[in-house]
Amino acid sequence: MFKVRWTVLAVMSAISFAGVSLAQAQTQGEIQTNQKVCDAFRTLAGSIMQSRQNGESKASLLAVKSGNPDHDKLGAMLIEEAYSQPVLDSPELKSIAINKFADKWRNTCNHPVSG
Repeated sequence: MFKVRWTVLAVMSAISFAGVSLAQAQTQGEIQTNQKVCDAFRTLAGSIMQSRQNGESKASLLAVKSGNPDHDKLGAMLIEEAYSQPVLDSPELKSIAINKFADKWRNTCNHPVSG
């Protein structure tokens, strides 16, 4: 649990240092492609799905705060989506689910949808 919290906070800090408010930019469809930010976003999403697959409680992840309201909204959005997915039985299926979820969010960062 503590590893996940530190990972989430470290990724949020990396995004913050990049000077990008992903939650706000995502809403406005104005994300500038920045590979380091998108890779950090993938790490964050993967960490959240790994927590889901390991059976950690949704409440424990939602309790982690970055100190930045935009990042907290982004984290909550990822947590809600991850926890809408089932916990899988085999380590192989869990690994596939984690990577698929992480890749989805990195790709979303790389290719935002304007709305």
